[in-house]
Amino acid sequence: MKRIQFLKTTSVGLAALPLTSFADLLSEDEPYDVVIVGAGLSGLTAANRLAEAGKKILVMEAQDRVGGRTWSQPVGENDFIDIGGQWIGKGHEKMYRLVEEAGLKTFPTYTDGKNILRTNEVNQFYRGETPPLGIFALVAAQKAINRFDKAAAALAVDTPWLARDAQALDEISLGNWIDRTISNTKARNLVKRIAEGELCQSVYEISMLQALASARATGSLKQAEKIEGGALQDRIDGGAQGVSNYLYRKVKPWVRLNCPASSVQQFQDYLLVSNDHFSVKTKKLILAAPLAAIKRIRFTPSLSKEKLQLINSMTMGTVVKTHSVYARPFWRLQGLSGASLCLDEVVELTLDNSVPGSQQGILTSLVHADRAKALLNLSASERREKILTTYAHLFGTEASQPLMFHDYSFTNNPWIGGAYSGYYKKGIFATYGEHIARPEGNIHWAGTETSTKFKGFMEGAVLSGERVAAEILATP
Repeated sequence: MKRIQFLKTTSVGLAALPLTSFADLLSEDEPYDVVIVGAGLSGLTAANRLAEAGKKILVMEAQDRVGGRTWSQPVGENDFIDIGGQWIGKGHEKMYRLVEEAGLKTFPTYTDGKNILRTNEVNQFYRGETPPLGIFALVAAQKAINRFDKAAAALAVDTPWLARDAQALDEISLGNWIDRTISNTKARNLVKRIAEGELCQSVYEISMLQALASARATGSLKQAEKIEGGALQDRIDGGAQGVSNYLYRKVKPWVRLNCPASSVQQFQDYLLVSNDHFSVKTKKLILAAPLAAIKRIRFTPSLSKEKLQLINSMTMGTVVKTHSVYARPFWRLQGLSGASLCLDEVVELTLDNSVPGSQQGILTSLVHADRAKALLNLSASERREKILTTYAHLFGTEASQPLMFHDYSFTNNPWIGGAYSGYYKKGIFATYGEHIARPEGNIHWAGTETSTKFKGFMEGAVLSGERVAAEILATP
């Protein structure tokens, strides 16, 4: 597929889905039981639970598609790419169950062959998960990771802000801790890359408490980047958005696309949710959009100071995801897995994202934090050149000539603001963490950012949707 064809496809979004019609909304006098803002995995999960319980619901989605940070697109007859989230793995029980319910299948991430470690402009080849950094660097890195994971395991998964030294941990950065803890330069750079690969923030911008809580929610610091037996173990055939599309089909009559919320007014008996075109009444409201997008909504009366502190201090992670499609997975002919780890180039890691049974090959890379921000300051052609130049260093000149190249960052999406999740300024999490998912009157909160388990993952989004639905069903 040529790039122009791909762009036409993505601009249309889910072409089969209807655009918003406001006529039925304008004629509604009786309030809905629940209005849900956001048709990502969390919002759609909540919508299904509430609809099954007999609640009168409406889902408002600002974009022309469902899925939020899951977004899949075809690249040929049988191939696809996941522009957003794509992996599920150890502990993601809700997602595996939804995949089965939807009649979809999973397949393992490709790992056969040798991996590449690129550092100081030199490629080193290895198998397994341990890069050949040298015994001293590896021991130093593992000691630091073990120390970090031990501290993370000591936190209560649902209330990490109640730790005895929470305030002190929330005032120092993860980067400062790494610098103080690891003297070996190679080990220090490796641990920083691992951390930023999970958090999508500079290690100097995120607090130690939030980094520990994130690891606690996932299982360990390295779990989020582990393939076999880890969070990157499996992919969903056809694309991860297929789960969102399945949930959407079940509640389609009550979902409105191209329908943002710009104003929320709370009255004694109902809420009024509005935009420039309409207003709708509801008894309860679920905000299932990222807090970065919720900043765009006007609240009357104002939200509590605690909730405002959380919303205004949140910064979403920055990640650029790229896909290069080739006529064949030529790296496999070289005995390579397609996986690489680069410690001093703009590309941090690559993976073989090819679809089983296809003749085409797909290389996918992820660029995080400050490297991603620098990449986003370049033009599309400059980004392409930088990525493909590194690919050529890794896999040879054939890697610089893909049939199609695509990159995307949710940072540029005003209704999402970034990925994989969001984090707060230092000192905020310990002080206001208990208010993240706490209702404000009849306003309830969902989204992967509100989950204390698997935050930043699709699993966390589903868990938050189930939690908020149960929360509403348990109240009058």
